[in-house]
Amino acid sequence: MLDGIFFYWFTWIGWAYCSFLMKACPQRTIYSMMLLMMVILQGFTIRAGNLLLHFSFAFLLVSCFMSVFRLRFKGVISFVFYSCLVALAYNAMLLFSLYDPVWIVVEVKWMLAGALFLLSLFLMRDTGMRPYMLGAGMALGETVYHFIIKKLALTLELGSLSFFDVLSMSVALCFAWEGLHQFSAYVYTEAGKGRVSKRASR
Repeated sequence: MLDGIFFYWFTWIGWAYCSFLMKACPQRTIYSMMLLMMVILQGFTIRAGNLLLHFSFAFLLVSCFMSVFRLRFKGVISFVFYSCLVALAYNAMLLFSLYDPVWIVVEVKWMLAGALFLLSLFLMRDTGMRPYMLGAGMALGETVYHFIIKKLALTLELGSLSFFDVLSMSVALCFAWEGLHQFSAYVYTEAGKGRVSKRASR
């Protein structure tokens, strides 16, 4: 499967939703601009020796850590700690797939996306901060991973389409889970109203 297909697909879907379907609010403008900038900056790179850095990667890292400014001090500490845990898990799975790929029975992208999504559910209760935590943690993990394998690779690429595929799938799973949660809550509420109306009619 071509690298980048999930990134462009989910990013454009997210941008269209934020721009045309989301209620007017400051977050709508922020989300739309972030998604659009991610797509635009992906085509710009800078090379330093054997390191190839995508501008979208730097934008992602800066944007995710800037999001903590709206949190209190305790929230900032938790965000940084959880992001480091995501980075550790991301590194562990990548290194495991690199040194012992025989045990990998599913594609690495799907394994990473699913595992990091589940980890984000356990770590972060604030659904609005979950995508930022995933972005920050995965960006940190990607940086550390390339630092570890720098002697094994001719070119180190930070912000590859493969990386953004995993990130976009993880974030999409977070939004799908939240949508399912809200839908189930709506159904439960409507069912409760139906039971109350039946009792009142009696």
